[in-house]
Amino acid sequence: MNQRVALVTGAASGIGRAVSEAFFKEGVTVCLADRDLQQAEAVAAVFREYGGRASAYQVDVRNEESVGALFDAIGQQFGRLDHCVTCAGVINKTKLLELTLAEWEEVIRINLSGTFLCVQKSYELMLPQKTGSIVAIASDTAKRGGGRIGTAAYGASKGGVLAMVKSIAREMAGSGIRINSICPGPADTSMHHQLNEELRESVAAAIPLGRFAKPEEIANAVLFLCSDKASYVYGESLNVDGGILME
Repeated sequence: MNQRVALVTGAASGIGRAVSEAFFKEGVTVCLADRDLQQAEAVAAVFREYGGRASAYQVDVRNEESVGALFDAIGQQFGRLDHCVTCAGVINKTKLLELTLAEWEEVIRINLSGTFLCVQKSYELMLPQKTGSIVAIASDTAKRGGGRIGTAAYGASKGGVLAMVKSIAREMAGSGIRINSICPGPADTSMHHQLNEELRESVAAAIPLGRFAKPEEIANAVLFLCSDKASYVYGESLNVDGGILME
């Protein structure tokens, strides 16, 4: 994979950072995009210090112009894009009866509309190559609903990602570009660090493997889907959840 170029959104922290590091270890040129440019650049600088090829970009995935500028910059700098992994996302834990329309729309704009914009622009860059791989990070919440915290907006946004990926996969079949999604279970990231200790223990106890995922475990699944070993995996949602959604 060392001649390839990968874009990761939400790359400054959490799963996005772990995915970026996984690409870096494979010798991939990594484009780290995040709202926090300073933190994204700090991660990119570490990769470069150890001989990697990495660039940082600021992006607001809610904004079409910002996303367009990101992909224009990548196209001009590298002339190609081989992988796009959409990790940028937020969660709102407001309970249903207190959830405002503005809060709902903000989650949808980032998690669903932001993913759509990045996927659309990825196809534009990848189509001339007739090859590429896109991985959208969804959530187990998209398939099973949330728990005791308010996750209506989050679940809807991630469920929309799953439906969108399947629809795009059917529409764009034959393009040479593979698109899949991953449904992580609870992961050891800042998003779940916001939970109190009692709730964290309760969540972990409900996972068959008895613990939260390590971000690098999600990243390993992303790496597989982007690799040639997954050349026949298409339009799928891969559960990486410690057994929560086992069938």
